[in-house]
Amino acid sequence: MKSPRRPLSLLLLLVLGSVFVAAPAFTQGKKKAKKNKKGNDEAVIEPVEEFEEGGFRKVNLDINGDQKADVYNYYRTGEGDESRLLVRKEINLNFEGPVDVVQIWDNGEMLREEIDADFDGRIDWKDYYDGGERIRAEWDTNFDDLPDLVRYYEAGQLSRVEMDTTGDKQMDYWEYYQEGIMQRSGWDLNADGKIDKWGER
Repeated sequence: MKSPRRPLSLLLLLVLGSVFVAAPAFTQGKKKAKKNKKGNDEAVIEPVEEFEEGGFRKVNLDINGDQKADVYNYYRTGEGDESRLLVRKEINLNFEGPVDVVQIWDNGEMLREEIDADFDGRIDWKDYYDGGERIRAEWDTNFDDLPDLVRYYEAGQLSRVEMDTTGDKQMDYWEYYQEGIMQRSGWDLNADGKIDKWGER
Protein backbone atom coordinates (compact mmCIF):
# COMPACT_ATOMS: atom_id res chain seq x y z
CA MET A 1 0.00 0.00 0.00
CA LYS A 2 1.38 3.37 -0.95
CA SER A 3 1.45 6.06 1.69
CA PRO A 4 -0.21 9.41 1.03
CA ARG A 5 2.31 11.86 -0.37
CA ARG A 6 2.67 15.43 0.76
CA PRO A 7 2.48 18.01 -2.01
CA LEU A 8 5.89 19.34 -3.02
CA SER A 9 4.99 22.80 -1.75
CA LEU A 10 4.10 21.25 1.59
CA LEU A 11 7.46 19.52 1.88
CA LEU A 12 9.40 22.62 0.93
CA LEU A 13 7.60 24.83 3.41
CA LEU A 14 7.88 22.27 6.20
CA VAL A 15 11.61 22.31 5.62
CA LEU A 16 11.52 26.07 5.94
CA GLY A 17 9.54 25.71 9.13
CA SER A 18 12.16 23.38 10.58
CA VAL A 19 14.78 26.03 9.94
CA PHE A 20 12.82 28.47 12.08
CA VAL A 21 12.63 25.87 14.84
CA ALA A 22 16.35 25.20 14.78
CA ALA A 23 17.32 28.87 14.78
CA PRO A 24 14.43 30.99 16.11
CA ALA A 25 14.75 34.75 15.90
CA PHE A 26 14.44 36.69 19.14
CA THR A 27 15.09 40.18 17.85
CA GLN A 28 12.50 42.60 19.13
CA GLY A 29 10.21 43.27 16.20
CA LYS A 30 9.48 46.80 15.13
CA LYS A 31 6.80 48.44 13.08
CA LYS A 32 7.45 51.07 10.50
CA ALA A 33 5.01 53.37 8.81
CA LYS A 34 4.52 53.83 5.11
CA LYS A 35 2.18 55.98 3.05
CA ASN A 36 -0.63 54.13 1.35
CA LYS A 37 -2.39 55.35 -1.77
CA LYS A 38 -4.63 57.62 0.30
CA GLY A 39 -1.64 59.20 2.01
CA ASN A 40 -2.46 57.77 5.43
CA ASP A 41 0.10 56.04 7.63
CA GLU A 42 -0.40 52.32 8.06
CA ALA A 43 1.66 49.90 10.14
CA VAL A 44 3.73 47.34 8.27
CA ILE A 45 4.99 44.42 10.30
CA GLU A 46 8.65 43.59 9.84
CA PRO A 47 9.44 39.99 8.80
CA VAL A 48 10.00 39.14 12.49
CA GLU A 49 7.74 40.46 15.24
CA GLU A 50 8.02 39.44 18.88
CA PHE A 51 5.62 40.17 21.73
CA GLU A 52 3.81 38.48 24.63
CA GLU A 53 0.30 37.15 24.17
CA GLY A 54 -1.80 34.92 26.40
CA GLY A 55 1.09 34.06 28.67
CA PHE A 56 3.41 33.11 25.80
CA ARG A 57 6.21 34.82 23.94
CA LYS A 58 4.99 34.95 20.36
CA VAL A 59 7.28 35.35 17.35
CA ASN A 60 5.67 35.95 13.97
CA LEU A 61 7.64 35.34 10.79
CA ASP A 62 7.02 36.40 7.20
CA ILE A 63 8.54 33.79 4.88
CA ASN A 64 7.26 35.01 1.52
CA GLY A 65 8.04 38.71 1.86
CA ASP A 66 4.48 40.01 1.64
CA GLN A 67 4.71 41.76 5.03
CA LYS A 68 2.15 39.35 6.51
CA ALA A 69 2.94 36.71 9.12
CA ASP A 70 3.02 33.13 7.81
CA VAL A 71 4.64 31.33 10.76
CA TYR A 72 3.60 31.81 14.39
CA ASN A 73 5.94 30.51 17.09
CA TYR A 74 4.83 30.35 20.73
CA TYR A 75 7.48 30.13 23.46
CA ARG A 76 7.28 29.86 27.21
CA THR A 77 7.61 33.10 29.07
CA GLY A 78 10.35 33.18 31.68
CA GLU A 79 14.00 33.87 32.18
CA GLY A 80 17.01 32.49 30.33
CA ASP A 81 16.60 29.27 28.36
CA GLU A 82 13.04 28.82 29.64
CA SER A 83 11.91 31.66 27.38
CA ARG A 84 13.42 29.90 24.35
CA LEU A 85 11.47 26.65 24.64
CA LEU A 86 8.99 26.32 21.79
CA VAL A 87 5.56 25.00 22.80
CA ARG A 88 3.56 25.55 19.63
CA LYS A 89 4.19 26.41 15.98
CA GLU A 90 1.55 27.35 13.41
CA ILE A 91 2.33 27.57 9.69
CA ASN A 92 0.28 29.03 6.85
CA LEU A 93 1.61 27.03 3.91
CA ASN A 94 -0.44 28.52 1.08
CA PHE A 95 -0.24 32.10 2.46
CA GLU A 96 -4.00 32.52 2.61
CA GLY A 97 -6.80 31.62 5.00
CA PRO A 98 -6.21 29.79 8.28
CA VAL A 99 -3.01 28.03 9.30
CA ASP A 100 -2.41 24.67 7.62
CA VAL A 101 0.07 23.08 10.06
CA VAL A 102 0.05 23.04 13.86
CA GLN A 103 2.96 21.56 15.81
CA ILE A 104 2.90 20.87 19.56
CA TRP A 105 6.29 20.91 21.33
CA ASP A 106 7.51 20.07 24.82
CA ASN A 107 11.05 20.47 26.21
CA GLY A 108 12.55 20.90 22.77
CA GLU A 109 10.83 17.94 21.12
CA MET A 110 7.83 17.87 18.82
CA LEU A 111 5.01 15.72 20.21
CA ARG A 112 2.37 16.14 17.52
CA GLU A 113 1.95 17.67 14.08
CA GLU A 114 -1.47 18.34 12.58
CA ILE A 115 -1.72 19.05 8.86
CA ASP A 116 -4.42 20.30 6.52
CA ALA A 117 -2.89 18.70 3.43
CA ASP A 118 -5.57 19.81 0.96
CA PHE A 119 -6.01 23.37 2.33
CA ASP A 120 -9.74 23.01 2.96
CA GLY A 121 -9.56 24.39 6.49
CA ARG A 122 -9.83 20.98 8.19
CA ILE A 123 -7.06 18.90 9.74
CA ASP A 124 -6.83 15.55 7.95
CA TRP A 125 -3.36 14.29 8.88
CA LYS A 126 -1.78 13.90 12.33
CA ASP A 127 1.70 12.64 13.19
CA TYR A 128 2.65 11.68 16.76
CA TYR A 129 6.25 11.64 18.04
CA ASP A 130 8.14 10.25 21.00
CA GLY A 131 11.79 11.03 21.65
CA GLY A 132 12.05 12.77 18.30
CA GLU A 133 10.78 9.74 16.33
CA ARG A 134 7.40 9.38 14.69
CA ILE A 135 5.44 6.59 16.36
CA ARG A 136 2.01 6.98 14.74
CA ALA A 137 0.41 8.69 11.77
CA GLU A 138 -3.33 9.14 11.34
CA TRP A 139 -5.24 10.14 8.22
CA ASP A 140 -8.88 11.14 7.88
CA THR A 141 -9.52 10.32 4.22
CA ASN A 142 -13.32 10.51 4.26
CA PHE A 143 -13.51 13.82 6.17
CA ASP A 144 -15.60 12.63 9.13
CA ASP A 145 -13.07 13.93 11.70
CA LEU A 146 -12.03 10.37 12.62
CA PRO A 147 -8.90 8.56 11.42
CA ASP A 148 -9.60 5.77 8.95
CA LEU A 149 -5.96 5.03 8.13
CA VAL A 150 -3.43 4.64 10.94
CA ARG A 151 0.26 3.76 10.58
CA TYR A 152 2.42 2.67 13.53
CA TYR A 153 6.20 2.94 13.61
CA GLU A 154 8.91 1.27 15.69
CA ALA A 155 12.49 2.52 15.67
CA GLY A 156 11.62 4.74 12.72
CA GLN A 157 10.24 1.93 10.55
CA LEU A 158 6.67 1.10 9.63
CA SER A 159 5.42 -1.79 11.80
CA ARG A 160 1.64 -1.90 11.36
CA VAL A 161 -1.16 -0.36 9.30
CA GLU A 162 -4.85 -0.28 10.22
CA MET A 163 -7.66 0.81 7.91
CA ASP A 164 -11.40 1.34 7.96
CA THR A 165 -12.26 0.31 4.40
CA THR A 166 -16.05 0.31 4.81
CA GLY A 167 -16.60 3.69 6.46
CA ASP A 168 -18.31 2.24 9.56
CA LYS A 169 -15.73 3.90 11.87
CA GLN A 170 -14.19 0.55 12.76
CA MET A 171 -10.85 -0.82 11.55
CA ASP A 172 -11.31 -3.87 9.33
CA TYR A 173 -8.00 -4.27 7.52
CA TRP A 174 -4.48 -4.71 8.95
CA GLU A 175 -0.96 -4.97 7.57
CA TYR A 176 2.05 -6.14 9.60
CA TYR A 177 5.61 -5.19 8.74
CA GLN A 178 9.09 -6.34 9.70
CA GLU A 179 12.05 -4.05 9.00
CA GLY A 180 9.69 -1.93 6.92
CA ILE A 181 8.58 -4.83 4.67
CA MET A 182 5.00 -6.11 4.77
CA GLN A 183 4.81 -9.73 5.98
CA ARG A 184 1.08 -10.39 6.04
CA SER A 185 -2.33 -8.73 5.98
CA GLY A 186 -5.70 -9.54 7.49
CA TRP A 187 -9.37 -8.67 7.05
CA ASP A 188 -12.32 -8.49 9.43
CA LEU A 189 -15.19 -9.79 7.31
CA ASN A 190 -18.03 -9.64 9.84
CA ALA A 191 -17.34 -6.34 11.64
CA ASP A 192 -16.58 -7.96 15.00
CA GLY A 193 -13.18 -6.30 15.32
CA LYS A 194 -11.29 -9.58 14.80
CA ILE A 195 -9.31 -10.81 11.82
CA ASP A 196 -11.21 -13.48 9.88
CA LYS A 197 -8.97 -13.87 6.86
CA TRP A 198 -5.18 -13.71 6.65
CA GLY A 199 -3.09 -13.06 3.59
CA GLU A 200 0.59 -13.89 3.47
CA ARG A 201 3.23 -11.77 1.78
